Amino acid sequence: MDDGRRPDWKRRVRLFAAASLLVLSVWSLFGTTGGFSFLNLDDHDYTYRCAFVKDGLSPANVCEAFANARHGGIWMPATYISYMAGITMFGPGAGAHHLVNVAIHSLNAVLLLCLAAGILRACRRGDDEHPRLAELCVFLAVAFWALHPQRPEAVAWIASRKELLCGLFTLGGLLCWLRARACEGRVRRWIAFAGTYVCFALACMSKPTAMCFPFLVLALEGLLRRRENDIRRPSFIVNLAAFLVIAAATGALAVYSQTHPEGHEVRGLFSASLPWRMLNAAVATGLYIFQMAAPVGIHMDYRAVPGGWPLHGMLGIAVFAAVVCGIVFALKRMRGSRVQILSLCLWFAAALAPTLGIFGSFGDQSRADRFLYIPAMVAPLAAAVFVRFADGRRLKAVAAVAALCVVAAFVLCRPVVAGYRNDLTAFSSIVDCDPEHGRALARLGEAWCAEGNLGRGIELLRRSREAQSDDATDAKLAYALMRRGRTEDWAEVREVCAAIAKEPARDARGQGLEALGTAELVARNWSEAARCLVLSVRAPGRHYSSADAILKLAFARHNAGERDDARKLFEWVVSSSGRQDLAMRAQQVLDVLETSPQGILFW
Repeated sequence: MDDGRRPDWKRRVRLFAAASLLVLSVWSLFGTTGGFSFLNLDDHDYTYRCAFVKDGLSPANVCEAFANARHGGIWMPATYISYMAGITMFGPGAGAHHLVNVAIHSLNAVLLLCLAAGILRACRRGDDEHPRLAELCVFLAVAFWALHPQRPEAVAWIASRKELLCGLFTLGGLLCWLRARACEGRVRRWIAFAGTYVCFALACMSKPTAMCFPFLVLALEGLLRRRENDIRRPSFIVNLAAFLVIAAATGALAVYSQTHPEGHEVRGLFSASLPWRMLNAAVATGLYIFQMAAPVGIHMDYRAVPGGWPLHGMLGIAVFAAVVCGIVFALKRMRGSRVQILSLCLWFAAALAPTLGIFGSFGDQSRADRFLYIPAMVAPLAAAVFVRFADGRRLKAVAAVAALCVVAAFVLCRPVVAGYRNDLTAFSSIVDCDPEHGRALARLGEAWCAEGNLGRGIELLRRSREAQSDDATDAKLAYALMRRGRTEDWAEVREVCAAIAKEPARDARGQGLEALGTAELVARNWSEAARCLVLSVRAPGRHYSSADAILKLAFARHNAGERDDARKLFEWVVSSSGRQDLAMRAQQVLDVLETSPQGILFW
């Protein structure tokens, strides 16, 4: 092993072999996601229902991705462009999107290995006798990060592409920074610095949380133990100031996107008081660290109060306090490594801070495993820094324990990955861990209804309404009751849609309005039925067929005396609805109207 300045070919071969094994491990774990479906949680808003993504790459779509800072409440043009490219190259199916995620994650694992290896070479002592064992420990630490059960949310969920791309460009920018610091020629150095800026900009365009990049650069400098004069050099100060300017602009844009989401009223930046946000941040951080060490109860879409305070809250606070005490103890005992310890803390805190809700609203979602994608990289970086303190015997023990941890992570991660297969498996895993999760109950109920099990779906939607009532859940429950169509269900439809009847704008997708219109049609309230059905068909967020609602509207208008309009609607259903069953029924009605044009039509 050389001194790190001129790496020999043997070290390069070992690094290539380690990277190949890492990629193979990632694909063996996540490769099955190629057969997974879209999930009914953000996937549709980012892909097949997004107006400027669903048709693939085009100049107009790319321009809209950059210009539209409000879609989904987040500005991420690079992520949207990656979805467009996937649709253009592989089609609109979910499988290709999943495999692209796996490819990006495997590349991130290799880049993290290169970054950790560079730190290891910079931090190793000249009298190290076991460099290969140290490299093995670092490789196992990276593998543990890549295969940990907290990674599937970022990798196996299409909507988490932004985390992967942000990680990709962040790691690329840090490696360019390392290259720039090592270059002796001015031209080469500035080319490497330019690469850093490009990667930083792309990371910000992938997800605004990349605004933490300047602090990651500082943490990297601390891990490498740069001399104080290096950090005071004008070039370093100028670059850091430029990074901070880009980060501030990204943060301002993120605030605008968050407070002005498309299709919603202007929202406040903070939905909770500062003490509550600070407490939430401490609990979430403690639970993140706890699940890094003991990956139990892992699922997507955590709530701010999962399963009820104070049990989870006390656990999070206890772990957070224990970690803080451990850091203080380490700072006192390891005085020669204080800079590295503080740098690792800076990496974790800076990368996690934008997602903790301290500087913005977290709503009912205080944490998510995908938010830990970059912060959790602190584990292999710590291994690269501190493995140099162990002798040969200790290194063998550390490597053995690390290998067991990697195997355990791989085994425990498999069922977590399988949980992302479709809506039923994903939301069932949430409900199993958190039975009162209103959003998961609603999504699971909707999935069962889509499978044709209306009884099970309605039961879950009712539970969701009891746990966390909102307009969307009310509309879904009313729509499911309408589809079942039992006599006793129509009264419940009216009860569920009472608020929607007074304020139709609350039902953006028109599901509740269609159900209410059908209930009024059954009750022979023709004018009210027509009003609700018209509003349902014209609902701004309606993304499913309106043929059924138009046929019902034709019945309501005929019975309300608007017979000419009704006949046109019946004729449209016959000629343009695309539904053979509805077209046959409409044609039967038209045949009846030829002999009895003034009669009452019953739905």
